Amino acid sequence: MNISSFQSNLDFIKSLYFHKEWKDENCWAEILEALEEANRKIEKAFSGSMHRLLEHKPSIKVVEKVVKKFPATLSFRDDRGRIPIQCAAITPNGYEYVPVLAKEGVKHDVGGEDVRGGLLMVDPREIYGWNTLQWFVRAGDGKDDTKRAKVLKELRNSGLLVKKDIVEQQLLAYCCWKRSEMRFEYLVDWDPDALIETRVRNTPLIHCMSSASASEESLLLTLKAGFQYHPQIGGLLFVKDDEGTTAFDALCNEKGTANIMSLLHQILSPKRDYPILHQIFVKAPQHINLFMKKFPWAYNLKDHNGRTLHQTVLAAGPDVMNANDILLATLTDNQIQTKDPITTLYPFAAMAVGEHADLENTFYLLRRLPSVMDRDSRQ
Repeated sequence: MNISSFQSNLDFIKSLYFHKEWKDENCWAEILEALEEANRKIEKAFSGSMHRLLEHKPSIKVVEKVVKKFPATLSFRDDRGRIPIQCAAITPNGYEYVPVLAKEGVKHDVGGEDVRGGLLMVDPREIYGWNTLQWFVRAGDGKDDTKRAKVLKELRNSGLLVKKDIVEQQLLAYCCWKRSEMRFEYLVDWDPDALIETRVRNTPLIHCMSSASASEESLLLTLKAGFQYHPQIGGLLFVKDDEGTTAFDALCNEKGTANIMSLLHQILSPKRDYPILHQIFVKAPQHINLFMKKFPWAYNLKDHNGRTLHQTVLAAGPDVMNANDILLATLTDNQIQTKDPITTLYPFAAMAVGEHADLENTFYLLRRLPSVMDRDSRQ
């Protein structure tokens, strides 16, 4: 029987009973039972088909039509226990259906409250407790990365993906791979602070990169993003874990100092415009020699405030300057009589202010070049 014949029979039955031409109630009851059974089978057929969207590729509008008619299809579980949105998120090229399934899922309360139509439902086959959204940002072979990033934007525009998800769902940890680079960059651009705030098993994201299972490509991707979005604090190198260990030290301890310095060289040396030594002299003076050998070109750079290396160290306070006493000894006359572009203080004055003022070195600089006082009075 085809659909036309079936529809003809339904019209015939409806006409008979509507006009009361056939009054057998037992017959009517059997017909209703048969129709209910047929409806269940039709719904089951569509439910199974919702797990095979990639195979027959219906349009988004058609999917909406089917869901409107048979909303239960959104919650139908396949033999692995997954609902349609979970299959779409994981399946290659099934990503385009994720927004419509999530949107309709919210309307019909799929998965219950606070799971956004199934986006935040845990995959029943996942031993680590990954949910649909986490799978979505990780899945794929790289060929669909750009399109999956576009879907993230669509989810964001529809309110199904919110900014706090990036940290709360640890999304950066799931997509810091070459094959999902566009998704990683999209999420980082939306919330750069997530690079610092994301914690996996109570450990900062960058520290997780020190584990043996973390790939070099993931570490390189994360370090690059750190320098791009947080250049003023030295990227992610000086993010500390709960024990006070910086990311740089953690990475060197586990991956080897030579390997980490090689990665940093790949990132920073091509353009030679990042003042990495400014950060090292202030935040990690114990590594000065290591970085001076690798990045000698950074010695004469200025930072985002227009400060030279000497000015940055002076601005950090007498304690930091004293930890880098070689800089104090090598100050030229020109540097001694050049004001800081931000504080407008001469070096001798910078050493004389603050809780840890160093009057000994203040007078040392004045003895070196007493004329700086005359210069200041003239200005």
